[in-house]
Amino acid sequence: MKKKILYIGLLGLGTVGEGVAELLLKRKNKIKNYEFVLKSIVVKHLHKKRNISFPSNLLTSDFRKVLKDEEINTIIEVIGGIRPAKEIIIEALERKKNVITANKMLLAEAGSQIFKKAQENNCYLGVRASNIASYRLIESLSSSPSEIKKLVGIFNGTCNYILTEMERRKKDFSFILKEAQRRGYTEKDPSNDIDGYDTAHKLAVLLGLTSGYFPPLHSFLIEGIRRISYEDILFTKELGYRIKLLAIARRDNDRLEIRVHPALISRNKAISRLEGVENGIEIQDEVGVEIGMQAPGAGKYPTATAILEDLISIAKGRKITPPSDKKEVNLKKIEEVVTRYYLRFEALDKPGVLSEISGILGKYNISIQAVLQKGEKKERGKESVPVIMLTHKAREKDIQKALGEIRELSVIKEEPLLIRVEEGIF
Repeated sequence: MKKKILYIGLLGLGTVGEGVAELLLKRKNKIKNYEFVLKSIVVKHLHKKRNISFPSNLLTSDFRKVLKDEEINTIIEVIGGIRPAKEIIIEALERKKNVITANKMLLAEAGSQIFKKAQENNCYLGVRASNIASYRLIESLSSSPSEIKKLVGIFNGTCNYILTEMERRKKDFSFILKEAQRRGYTEKDPSNDIDGYDTAHKLAVLLGLTSGYFPPLHSFLIEGIRRISYEDILFTKELGYRIKLLAIARRDNDRLEIRVHPALISRNKAISRLEGVENGIEIQDEVGVEIGMQAPGAGKYPTATAILEDLISIAKGRKITPPSDKKEVNLKKIEEVVTRYYLRFEALDKPGVLSEISGILGKYNISIQAVLQKGEKKERGKESVPVIMLTHKAREKDIQKALGEIRELSVIKEEPLLIRVEEGIF
């Protein structure tokens, strides 16, 4: 059999790009029926000091040179962001080049357009690296005749690392965040990770690949872990839970519920036991079949390996094509969600505080399952003490109205914290 050769243009030489280049240079000529030839690497700064030395003729700062090179038949985009990545990918597809991208932000925003362009030009579009926690499921899910009924996932290794280490080392959020940055698990500006947007991008892409519908980010709830303290980790542990940043999607007849936020998960559930940068996903289809998997969710080599998987798929002629979005999607509003809630109030340590708070909750038909009141103000160096409440099931609309009144009480000294309890775990 004649060896198939992929001539590759790599766009970006950051953490992931460096991992891709390293793996490609190591594996060259070692794969039986195909060969990957790294022909050009586009970088912003040609003379920057790098961890790996490259032949000078391999590097260029002109991405147009790579796009116009007719021998290059595959583009790997790892520069990130929307522009110029979108324009580069669209032009590459129009020039009949295969494209592999790790850019979940771009795919979440313009996935439908980009996949359509790939289909029009009969090109492969590889997106496994956009969600390395579930990329091994993407091919089977996108070709499955069954519709996903329920999806619960941990998609951000940085957040899972932070929450794990807060519990393990008994440290607060800001301390562990700095540790994650030192380890290279997050960018200098960690906002996309810790505010939930990285998880939301991945969820939007996964839904697009499996249903054809790429939900716009403004259409669903996105919350991060920035306000979670070590005290919350401690209190929820006492209540029998762990806190995880979850991506959640559910179909109820013709309605789709999508949300991203921290959630309390029972400690006896498998997904709650994922630690460090491990990510995982649990899926139930419309006939009740359940699938689960876990994988590393951060680091250059897991992402680079996912990109290599896409290169192998190109060589073998396997394509991933999202289903056509044939029906209108009716999104369920977050205000309609019914669940239980963990509430933390920083309140003055004085008689009558609990009755004031519980009175307002009762006004909105919210009943309390458990109450914890820990610590003394002098121990914490604050004038307030934490009051923890775990509610019975309530409607989001009602809990938000109640919190709106509670935060105006003179005895409440900080913005109340709300964490939803997620009970729909397999």
